Amino acid sequence: MKDNYDFSDLDAILAEFSSKGDPEAEAKLWAMTVRDPAPAEPVYPDTEPGRVDLEDVLIDEELARPREKAATSAAQSAPASDVAEPLPAPELPPLYAREEPAPKPRSIFHRAPREPLRAPARKEPIPAPGKPPKPSVRKAPAEAPKAPAPEPSAPAARERRKFVLPLALRIPLGLVSLLLCALVLSWTVFNLHPASTTMSYEGGDARLRLTDKLDVYVNNASADALGDLAYIRKIYTLQESDTVAPAPDPNGFGITDDLDEVQAVIEKAAVVLDGQELIFRPDVEFVPGAPFRYYLDDTIFVLAWQEYIENRCCTFAEVKVAHGSQVRRKIAGDSYSSGVQLYASTMANAANAVVAINGDFYEYRNLGITVYQRTLYRNNPATVDTCFFTASGDMLFSRAGQLMGQGEAQRFIEDNDVVFAIAFGPVLVDNGELQEITSYPIGEINTMYSRSCISMKGELHYLLMNINWDGDRPRATIPELGRYVYSKGVDKSYTLDGGQTSEIVMMGGPINHVDFNSERSVSDIIYFATAIPEEVRS
Repeated sequence: MKDNYDFSDLDAILAEFSSKGDPEAEAKLWAMTVRDPAPAEPVYPDTEPGRVDLEDVLIDEELARPREKAATSAAQSAPASDVAEPLPAPELPPLYAREEPAPKPRSIFHRAPREPLRAPARKEPIPAPGKPPKPSVRKAPAEAPKAPAPEPSAPAARERRKFVLPLALRIPLGLVSLLLCALVLSWTVFNLHPASTTMSYEGGDARLRLTDKLDVYVNNASADALGDLAYIRKIYTLQESDTVAPAPDPNGFGITDDLDEVQAVIEKAAVVLDGQELIFRPDVEFVPGAPFRYYLDDTIFVLAWQEYIENRCCTFAEVKVAHGSQVRRKIAGDSYSSGVQLYASTMANAANAVVAINGDFYEYRNLGITVYQRTLYRNNPATVDTCFFTASGDMLFSRAGQLMGQGEAQRFIEDNDVVFAIAFGPVLVDNGELQEITSYPIGEINTMYSRSCISMKGELHYLLMNINWDGDRPRATIPELGRYVYSKGVDKSYTLDGGQTSEIVMMGGPINHVDFNSERSVSDIIYFATAIPEEVRS
């Protein structure tokens, strides 16, 4: 027998040993020339059938590479004279005749599917390339008893059986669940205010309608859930019966004489303005030396200025709020007909108003329809117009002589969700049209007096206006007040009490000239507040 064999020609080696007829040596040589049995593939419970594990393929190739390298190295290092001449291959039975080339290495993309969680059968040895399988002549080693395949644990079985909804279904189902949760929470936590009843101040908090609260809850829950993924502006509301609003942010106030700074603030207020056009114009005749005042946060924007119109000194405060609950009324003593009278600036500061204007001075006369905290306190509509403020922040008018029938005013309040009403008048502008006013029982409409009015342009967008004495400049009549405010393009406007009570309060005190340079104590104000809780701002 030769000392060195060329392991690349396994057919020649096997032929030489078979000619000697030594079964033991033949078996030994056969074991040397075949690959070691491939290790059993591990069981991967989480591997999908048919999925190829690249790590398995790479391990198989790494195991085969040293043996192929050793065989090649032995053949190259042996002397040429000792290299065995190739022997003719023995004739094989037809059973082992091969007409096809050796099978190609298996592809990493095409592996036969294996059944998970089942012990694999032991692989048979892989014959060397170019050698057909040899009949089994050696005794197979005794195999140890196979251990039964482990049964999957209960958590693993549940994990495999778990059904995952596709994303297209999870999103709408999640929204439905959120709405249902909001409905239950709103019903149990908050008191429902039905449209068919009213709630007095003593009876407890007057609440927003359930649908409004659901909108607020869902909006804010979505804002919290999405976080930085998408911006959703939060909605803040105020309780109707609260006599004190959240304190405004001191950093939100500003005072300047620079129009460029005003323009910069207007640009920052774009979110609050919500696409609405400002009434303020930079090309009017501003009062020399009169500063611009402003306030801005996420729920309210106020811009105040003074200008001359037909030689009258007019003070304006333009207000845009995010929710109707930010339009509020405060009465002195916080109780109807308390007999208490206070300065407008005192009440405004006590209520944390961002900006305020005098009301109708209801305790000075007994006319019109008076509503406070949804309760009807006075119903005498025969001679004056009434202005109603709804929970949504809208201004509604009833004219003198309307709502005279028994229960008409109460039904109007309930049907229109009225929170409070003031009675002075007259109506100056309605549906964008200037009203013709020739006579009115109160206010001495054709005499020059300081005047006040509150107007509305678009949703939750208001204009407060005063005309006051300024040196030698005259005051105004009611028809003149109507023309001036109409020139600002408002949709609705209503006259408030005038004379010495005519004032707009901002940043702690009146921003207009007050008659006799002294405030007069009054019974009520209308004011606008921020809705952001102080704990959220801090």
